[in-house]
Formats: sequence, C-alpha cells, structure tokens
Amino acid sequence: MLERGLHWLARACTVLGAVALAVMMVTTDYDVAARALFRAPLSGAVDVVEMMVLCSAFLGLPEICLRDEQIRVDIVDTLVPPRVLEALKALGLIATIGFMGLLAVNVMRPLHDAWQFGDIKPDTGFPLYPLFALVLFCLIAAMATTAVVLMRTFRSGAAARA
Repeated sequence: MLERGLHWLARACTVLGAVALAVMMVTTDYDVAARALFRAPLSGAVDVVEMMVLCSAFLGLPEICLRDEQIRVDIVDTLVPPRVLEALKALGLIATIGFMGLLAVNVMRPLHDAWQFGDIKPDTGFPLYPLFALVLFCLIAAMATTAVVLMRTFRSGAAARA
C-alpha cells in the first residue's frame, strides 16, 4: 500500500514537473516573440523561468528514484561477483538517501529565513519560501522512493539466495 501511494505521488510530481517545463517554454517563447515583434518583453520572465527550472528538476526526482533510473557508471559491474555487486548497489542507495537527507536538512534554514524575512523574487515579487518548501518536499519524497527501491533490493537479494 505504501509503495502504491509513493508511486502515485511520484507520478503526480512528474506531471507537475512536466507542467512546469511547459510553462517555462511558453514563457520563454512569448518573451522572445514579444521582444522581437512589439519591443515589449515579458516582465518577470527570468524569474518565472528560474522557478520553473527548479520545479521541473526537483519534481522529477521522486519518480527517477522510484524507477531506479539514475545515471550510473558500470565499470565495476563485470569485475565483481553478483553478491558484491548487490551489496554495492544497496550501499549506493543508502548513500543516496543519506545525501538527500543532508540536502533536506540544509534547505530548512533558508526555508525558515525566507519565511521569517519575507524574501521575494525581484521582478515578480513571488515569495521564496514556497520554492524552498517544494525542494524539501521533493527531497523527502525522493528519499522515501529510494527507500522503497532499497527494500526491493534486499527482498530480491534474499529471494535469490533462498
């Protein structure tokens, strides 16, 4: 049940990331066209594009982690026995969870400060704290989906040894 819920959460994040990518493309296209045709660029276009890049990047993390589709270097794969490879994969997943946890902890201070001091984007006036909150949420979701993959790895390894 937890795995199914995380699957739907990861899928929803991916869809929202795709929407953010579309908003970024439309904003850029409109800004370029308005600048060329009417000499009236879109005010705040840079802020919108910056926010959408952040959204599209972080909203993709949970599904990438759930599918276990991170970029890998497989130099060692053919040099070690399967059990060692399985242990290395588990160690990599644990390190990934730890690294994302470290990132999440380090996002909390800027999130708090942006909330407390009312930091905003310069051109649009958009508050920064929702962006930090989104990053924190996506990191926590990615940690949870990576933990699901880690449990799957342990289960498949135990089943293969039995």
